[in-house]
Amino acid sequence: MLARATLTAFCLALAACSGGVAENEAEQEIQSGPRKVRTMVVEPELLAEPVKAFGTIAAKQSSSIGALTEGPVERIFVKVGDRVSRGQPLFRIRQADYHRRVAEAQAAVDLANAQAIEAERRYERVIALAPRGFVSKAQVDAVETELAVARAQKTQALAALGTAQQALSDTITRAPYDGVVTARLVDEGVYLNNRFSMGGQSAALQLQELGTVAAIVNAPQEYVDAFRRNMPARVYIEGFNEPFDSIVYIINDRVDPESRMVELRLPIENPNYRISSGLAARAEIDVPPVSAIILPRTTILGDSAAAHVFVVAGGKARRREVTFESVDLDRVRILSGLAVRDEVVLDPPSNLRDGEPVEPRRMSNAN
Repeated sequence: MLARATLTAFCLALAACSGGVAENEAEQEIQSGPRKVRTMVVEPELLAEPVKAFGTIAAKQSSSIGALTEGPVERIFVKVGDRVSRGQPLFRIRQADYHRRVAEAQAAVDLANAQAIEAERRYERVIALAPRGFVSKAQVDAVETELAVARAQKTQALAALGTAQQALSDTITRAPYDGVVTARLVDEGVYLNNRFSMGGQSAALQLQELGTVAAIVNAPQEYVDAFRRNMPARVYIEGFNEPFDSIVYIINDRVDPESRMVELRLPIENPNYRISSGLAARAEIDVPPVSAIILPRTTILGDSAAAHVFVVAGGKARRREVTFESVDLDRVRILSGLAVRDEVVLDPPSNLRDGEPVEPRRMSNAN
């Protein structure tokens, strides 16, 4: 009985093993067939995505205000943060020396004027006697020359007086435009030197014109041919919830050879001086739509440094290296590696191999 039971168990085990081998062979037959994959044919699309550029807010003008005349600063009329109007006094150089120079120049004018009057009287007396032969030709020539010299000296003295008066006026430095005082560089008593070649302190204040500010931003060089003056744009500024409308006002003709960026300047009206210079800014520039290859993000395998997709060619999956940029959370724009009419595998399995046979099931681009 024991021998018969052992024989029965052996036969059952053998049958079970035979069934397992058959099932494995069947699975291998199924797996050896082409893998079914969903695909789509690459077609170009018009992409109207604004170009993003990043940079900084700058004042329309920024000036280090120095003195027009030399001397110690006698008084500063403004402080940092003050809003000033064009022509408003900013600071004053000590005037005592300049008042003295005006007085000296005025005395020189008075002297030259008196000498000119005397020369004119002498000339009139000699000319009156000349027709009657009481004076010689040499005397006539002499008084004519004396009168010309006196008149020239009077003109010279008047010019020197004008220079002295202008220097006195220039001891008060005024705002060249409406703006904001953004820095005070000296205190009262500091000697200002307006002769730059000799060095020394030459500026007292920094003034910025902020009624209009500019977003100075850098955009990728591949869009340089798409940019045009007066293109609409929006500028997002750090610290502000809403964007500011602007236009492309200046396109720098030079592309930075290191960053491969092109500089753009976008003006923003700032009548209330809400926007300060130095703030970080991001611009979105509306460029014309361009033809682009757009794919679902899920078609991309690998990371941005070594991204790839699979295309179907000759019934097999072929790996293609690609470069891309994000359009939104779900889509990417292919920059290189694919061409129109390529058949791309959608949602490729992570174990899909290069050269593996596949059976494509084409999906419409709308799907």
